[in-house]
Amino acid sequence: MLTWKRIASWLMLSILTASLVVGCGLAANHHGSGDDPTGDTSTQSASACRVIEHDLGETEVCGEPQKVVTLSLHMMDLLLSLDKQPIASTMTLNIHQGDSFDNPAQQIPYLGDRLTTQPVNLGSDHTPSIERLFALEPDLIIGEASRSADEYDLLSQIAPTLLWDNRTGQGNWQESLRDIAMALGQGEKAETVIQQVEARIADVRADFAEVVATHPNLLVLGANNPDEGFLVIDPDGYLGELLSSIGFQLIPPPPGALDAANPLMSIEVLPTLNEADSIIVLGWNADVDEGLENSDASSDESATQQIESHQGRAIQQNWQANAIAQSLTASEENRVYFATFYKWNGLNGPAGAELILAELRQFFLGE
Repeated sequence: MLTWKRIASWLMLSILTASLVVGCGLAANHHGSGDDPTGDTSTQSASACRVIEHDLGETEVCGEPQKVVTLSLHMMDLLLSLDKQPIASTMTLNIHQGDSFDNPAQQIPYLGDRLTTQPVNLGSDHTPSIERLFALEPDLIIGEASRSADEYDLLSQIAPTLLWDNRTGQGNWQESLRDIAMALGQGEKAETVIQQVEARIADVRADFAEVVATHPNLLVLGANNPDEGFLVIDPDGYLGELLSSIGFQLIPPPPGALDAANPLMSIEVLPTLNEADSIIVLGWNADVDEGLENSDASSDESATQQIESHQGRAIQQNWQANAIAQSLTASEENRVYFATFYKWNGLNGPAGAELILAELRQFFLGE
């Protein structure tokens, strides 16, 4: 059942739609009456528009959108890589309570220091503020189908909306980046960004030649508490593509161990993965009510520092206290490393890859 808030949003958008229809009709009549004595309509021609395919259909985008809204940190990553700043955004773990990110370096995890503007805070990825979004009158909205599919029709009435699914799939961020670049009217920019990422990976691969020759087998896990189960990161996904490009051989989930209804594996399965030379454990604690505080300008810790501590510390303590985890060869030889699920499997774009490559250097090269 629709909430009163949602009903009010629909009514507001219905009024907007009617106003736009009337307004466009008046503008067309006015334009035809002599405002443009040359009769030149080239700026309004169909050639200025392009149809962008995305996972929820096809959307026409015209001109060069200036006011772009991102509905996830992943989409912010892609937009920033194209040298475009968002006017507003949601957050997966939105620990800032203000109406805007007036100090983004402090308030937006991992990407805040790349922002030169102060985007409006639209709240959580799954429940963006429709009222704030409507008031912004954006030119383009980009987001993830897994989080915003139910709102697609509503969002599309506000502005052309593009949604993509499965950001962690191999090759998916590159395709989304190409689509966004095309929507922005700068299609060639995407290929430049992709080539820059590939060049960075090539540099790391060269530096890691000795590491991967000595310890090639890498296991990447996601967990909050190993006793409650863990996730084995699929070698065929985004992380698998990145890490194998460096030279690592990712250990896949045990045959028959995956369950679509519950992808978490029991801690008792862990010894079957003991061929791992090294293990990276990604903490995913998403409880924003525990240990996270409003990251305003006066906070002692930035949003990035809080999430690193919040998601990383607990899994490290739990891993070190678990007898099965400690029995693994990688544990005994001190080759287990801890990172955040948010960074490693949440950004999935050029900036995310850059952050992961930097952390890999810390883990394996001590840089």
